[in-house]
Amino acid sequence: MRAGYAVWLAALLAYVMAVFHRTSLGVAGLEAADQLGVGAAALSAFVLLQVVVYAAGQVPAGIAVDRWGARAALTTSGLLLFLGQGTLAFSDSFALAAIARVLVGMGDALVFVSVLGLIPQWFPAARVPVLTQVTTFLGQTGQALSAVPFLALLHGIGWSRAFTVAAVASLVTAAFACAVVRRGPYAAVRATPPAEPPPVPGAAA
Repeated sequence: MRAGYAVWLAALLAYVMAVFHRTSLGVAGLEAADQLGVGAAALSAFVLLQVVVYAAGQVPAGIAVDRWGARAALTTSGLLLFLGQGTLAFSDSFALAAIARVLVGMGDALVFVSVLGLIPQWFPAARVPVLTQVTTFLGQTGQALSAVPFLALLHGIGWSRAFTVAAVASLVTAAFACAVVRRGPYAAVRATPPAEPPPVPGAAA
């Protein structure tokens, strides 16, 4: 059971980090306008762009998790978020920032479906709904992290350094997920199709 909670914690941290990256640009509106030389309409376009990428990525993300597993998906997500925030750290134009937000949206799309897939692999069915709700609730702490400590960091050390720190944090989270996350004991049982019923004696072939 301890292994299950360790896996869940690693996946939860990845989810918190994804929500943090998702909302980090939104809390830095004034700084973003100055850094990128854009207005309010362009900043809104960044939000819309990421939402579109996130929504479009849900089906491919589910296929990727089914095919390669949650560990590969969470590791890939962390790398995409690292690249996205790292690109944003040194962006000075709308085009480069747009590429950064596309990468963040792609990384974000992989996370929640991975976490939801891991919970039933590691915990009895009776615990799955509760842990799913707890995961959803705790994941939103990522928004608080972007609104308070990250914004303070941004004001303290500047745009490039603050987003570089955010990018490295995602890389650390990806490494943690890669080291800890694996298939759970219930995965094989729930993936095994039901056995065929025995033939009825005397039935026609």
